[in-house]
Amino acid sequence: MRGRVRGWMRVFAAKLRGHVGYRRTGAELADEIELHVEMLTERFIERGMEPEEARAAARRQFGNAPLLRERHRAQSGVAFLVTLGRDVRFGLRQLQRNRVLTFVAITSLALGIGANTAIFSAAKDVLFDTLPVERPRELRMLTWVSGPEQVVPPAWGDVGPNEAGGLTGNAFSYPVFEELRKRRDAAEAFVAFKDVPMTATVDGHPEAINGELISGDGFDSLGVKAELGRTLTDGDERNAGNGPVVVISDGFWRERFGRSASVLGKTIELNGIPVTVVGVSGGVVSGERVSSGRFAGLQMGSDAQVFVPLTLQPLILPKAQNGSVSLLDNPSSWWVQILVRLRPEVAEARAQAELDATMRQAAMPFLKRTGDLDRFHLKMEPGDRGLDYLRGEYARPSYVLLALAGLVLLLACLNLANLLLARSASRQRELSTRLALGASRGSLVRQMLTESVLLSSLGGGAGLLLGYLGRGIVPALLKDSPEAAAIAVQFDWRVLLFTLGLSFATGILFGLAPAWQASRAATDGGLRNSGGSTASRHRLWFDKSLVAGQIALSAILLMGAGLFVHTLLNLSRIPLGFETRHLLEFRLTLPRARYSDARMTAYFRQAQEKLASLPGVRSVTVSSIGIVGDGHSGSSFHVLGRPVGKDPTRVQTVGVGVDFFQTLGIPILQGRGFNARDTATSPKVAVVNRALAEKYFANENPVGRMFEVDPEDVAGPIEIVGIAADTRYAGLREETPPLFYVPYVQNVNGPGRMMVELRTAAEPTSVLPAVREAIESIDRDVPMVDVRTMQEQVKTTMAHELAIAQLAGGFSVLALVLASIGIYGIMAYAVTTRTGEIGLRIALGARAGQVLSGVLREAFWLTGIGVLLGTVAALWLTRFIREMLYGLGGTDGLTVGGTVGLLVCVALAAAFAPARRASRIDPIRALRHE
Repeated sequence: MRGRVRGWMRVFAAKLRGHVGYRRTGAELADEIELHVEMLTERFIERGMEPEEARAAARRQFGNAPLLRERHRAQSGVAFLVTLGRDVRFGLRQLQRNRVLTFVAITSLALGIGANTAIFSAAKDVLFDTLPVERPRELRMLTWVSGPEQVVPPAWGDVGPNEAGGLTGNAFSYPVFEELRKRRDAAEAFVAFKDVPMTATVDGHPEAINGELISGDGFDSLGVKAELGRTLTDGDERNAGNGPVVVISDGFWRERFGRSASVLGKTIELNGIPVTVVGVSGGVVSGERVSSGRFAGLQMGSDAQVFVPLTLQPLILPKAQNGSVSLLDNPSSWWVQILVRLRPEVAEARAQAELDATMRQAAMPFLKRTGDLDRFHLKMEPGDRGLDYLRGEYARPSYVLLALAGLVLLLACLNLANLLLARSASRQRELSTRLALGASRGSLVRQMLTESVLLSSLGGGAGLLLGYLGRGIVPALLKDSPEAAAIAVQFDWRVLLFTLGLSFATGILFGLAPAWQASRAATDGGLRNSGGSTASRHRLWFDKSLVAGQIALSAILLMGAGLFVHTLLNLSRIPLGFETRHLLEFRLTLPRARYSDARMTAYFRQAQEKLASLPGVRSVTVSSIGIVGDGHSGSSFHVLGRPVGKDPTRVQTVGVGVDFFQTLGIPILQGRGFNARDTATSPKVAVVNRALAEKYFANENPVGRMFEVDPEDVAGPIEIVGIAADTRYAGLREETPPLFYVPYVQNVNGPGRMMVELRTAAEPTSVLPAVREAIESIDRDVPMVDVRTMQEQVKTTMAHELAIAQLAGGFSVLALVLASIGIYGIMAYAVTTRTGEIGLRIALGARAGQVLSGVLREAFWLTGIGVLLGTVAALWLTRFIREMLYGLGGTDGLTVGGTVGLLVCVALAAAFAPARRASRIDPIRALRHE
């Protein structure tokens, strides 16, 4: 078998060499044929023939010289390459001859393919990319699963419901991690990490960054090398307190240090703690070099700028808990995420079972004794994307945008198929002539498909350029989103491969109809001057079907855009419960390494006093959670005097300043708000929102009632002193949750992270320079983060909806343009085909208005069929995007009605010019032509 394959390869190589040298061997064959013909001619002349007669007889006796040359070409070269080259050259001449059609086709394809390329270049990071580490498919993310009751202590991580009705979390205690990584027989490597916000001070300039605490052997386990210097090691983890060191990312190195090699050994401050930079993270080894600048942490959607040994947590990120600032020796604090690399020789089920037993043994003494304890176990999830929030946030919008872009491209393909069918009708004489001269129908189909692929290749090249130029459109539309920086657009080989495949597929798709038409060409029909009317009528019905399909696709795109726009309008009309105008907010985070609880409280008191004294500032307050879209914070809630339930009730809570309700304009419906007498040493008080009052005090007055919460939040009983109006909390889509406010000075832990809100007399940005100066005067190492007006913050919560509505609207406009071109083309062709019929009707007394209305009526019914099909399809497809909509039922009458009306108007407008031309046909000329 191997010898046979080698023989085929030698034959193919010989034919390829023959094809390359065909011009030389062809010339030699032509000389040899001419020599034989000359010899035969001389022989016939010797027999007494005239020279011309002798030469003709010689050629007849020698045989078909062109056929001999063709057989020589097939035997001496690769035949399909020769045929393909001939078809390509002929196709290029055809495209050059029809420049208008070529321009329209390339432009339509460029827009469709460019849109798909731009969307794919952004979506691939969300849907397909993996961590830039060595062998990412071998990584698994460890999670724990329990019943409905949470058996682990409150975790600093994600805890949420799973499909089985229980809970799932991804945070573990550091002692559990230490026990797990001893099991090297079950897994090859263990990496613990935690993404945390930090304040980095470089050369006296502070800024908020994303940092990642990572175990010392994490870089080696992941196969990530240093681009400059070295990475972290086990020694850095064991000796973290002795000269703390860090590794920075390539992006941070470029932005803050200009990629200077002098960064090695440089001292910077993280949360006020001096650390030494020992390296710049690179990527995995590729060939002889390290791939530069790709690794930016183990959380998709959040690039880390600094990598810190995990054991530096007590120093850089102290957490006061049980009298200690360290979480490393606290088995009751579950906070680190863990990635494991599986061993190839160990089955995943076996590794999970062994690690599960180890985890339960290490954690059991510190778990809550509940009925769900027996259901608590470890589970492995895919870890090739690390801690992945990006896919959960953007996967569905990415699929929707890819589908919308695909519909636009399909619409362009239908349009081009119609154009090429019209051109093939004008080439019937050419096709029939080629059939009459001996060409096969297969060669005609091949030629038509070659021309289509040529068009799609040129359109694909232009689309790739448009996609590259428009690669920043999606990130630009999402610039107001909190995850905007997470969308990384990289034009790599996958984008190129996607565009090439898309170009070839579209060429085949819109070339099938002309190819099928060419295969049915009659040998004699195209050579006659008439007789093609019946064929034209049949093709006209096929063209109308294509146009109906275009209208249906346009209806789907328009209805999708209408639903997204309607959703955006519904979100913008939601009552927020407070006044958003003239409100400025920003975040301040105090490093616990430098600030005690008392100093934190004093800092924010001083900041409020300084800001309140600025000209143009009416009032100032602070809050632990921003009023809209800043996340959430929960605590237990138990009303004193009521029995304690089996499952503790948890509600949302916010620590606020004294003037919080006045500054934000939140009405107090009953009782009072906070005042200067509510201090750290005074009795604990709270204001509840109406949602909490209605849920837990339905038939009684909550003012004056006492409740208690988690002792690590507020110690002792709390008295309800007022009821505030409901406001939106974590987002606009969620209904207002039960919520209580407490003075932040009465919280057990100091206010390390606070949002500052200022009510201004004029535009909030007018006081921003003075605000920055006031904050810097207190502590220059505390940066202002997320500075924006409240109106900008509300807009940020709708960034996804706004981006999708804008893109869908753009696609629908493009669909309208393509559909109108298709309608115009088919009606113009119909008028041309029926010129004789229309002329006869006019000659028999039909008025111009009747002809005009007849053509428009035909366009109306054609549009109606397309709209009906598109509406049915759109209503069926709506179920896939129902979760992305808001305030809309199963059907939206306004969107459906608007789509139908708009498409009918566009169709009639596109058909008006052909209809007007039909009404002005001269019957004498039409009948003479017929």
